[in-house]
Amino acid sequence: MSEHFENRRAIFLQLGFNEAALPQLKAYLDLLWSSNEELNLISRKMTYEELIDNHVIDCLLPIKDFPKDVKVAADFGSGGGLPGVIYAIQFPNVEYHLFEKSKLKQDFLNRCVSIAPNLRIHGEIPPKLEKIEVVSSRAFKPVDVILEFSRDYYKKGGKYFLLKGRKEKIDEEVTLARKKFKDLKVTIQPLSSPVLEVERHLVLI
Repeated sequence: MSEHFENRRAIFLQLGFNEAALPQLKAYLDLLWSSNEELNLISRKMTYEELIDNHVIDCLLPIKDFPKDVKVAADFGSGGGLPGVIYAIQFPNVEYHLFEKSKLKQDFLNRCVSIAPNLRIHGEIPPKLEKIEVVSSRAFKPVDVILEFSRDYYKKGGKYFLLKGRKEKIDEEVTLARKKFKDLKVTIQPLSSPVLEVERHLVLI
């Protein structure tokens, strides 16, 4: 397992991951991997190599575009911590609030605080997001639902950093979201994985 992590090290750095934080990233992945059998945080059929290539690298594809000078961020539907924990490791000066309604997954995320002390773990997304400057999410809900969850934050000019897959699906989601949020402005950036032939996009609101 360590071998594949080392094999991908150059790619992590090329994508913009902080070299000094690599030991924390490895510690997080080891914890995720060892906890998965019991908690089903990711597919149990997945190999460690797939965890890195399909998920970790996926989370890192847009990392250079993460807003600068953010002090407080939120991640919706954090699950096993992809991308919330990885971004908290990458940006240690950001207070990162992870929202995950599964109690089991919350317990796991609380264990990640020993690796990334800037994490704050919560259950349900509250009606008001105080002090939050950007919201991230990956493989969570459609765009309109994410905006509904955080309507108050959106109306105050909130920013969103959403990791999504196929452009066709994103276009459908945005069309639906525009029916509810008439003033919606969206930027869709294609992302290219250096290891897999997959369609990935970053949605910025």
